[in-house]
Amino acid sequence: MPANFAQIHPPRFECGEMVRWADVGEEADWGIVIGNFYNYEPRRCCWMWCYIIWLAPDSKSAAWCQFDTAWEEDLERCEDEKAAYFDR
Repeated sequence: MPANFAQIHPPRFECGEMVRWADVGEEADWGIVIGNFYNYEPRRCCWMWCYIIWLAPDSKSAAWCQFDTAWEEDLERCEDEKAAYFDR
């Protein structure tokens, strides 16, 4: 492991938080964080947090998948009222 591997910031999002893809507009998929992992991001040539997202039933991509992954920099928090779509 690299010497600085353990010196990372904590994840920005926690399990159970509502998130959506940033900079996509009103059509952005959204859902709830159900997990995360630290992984190498080849586009940026660095290690970053990656999240597992359970897509909301009315997300555009939910027609063909229930779960997706996203890098931390690609996500933003969602409004709390969207939480009503999920049984917690």
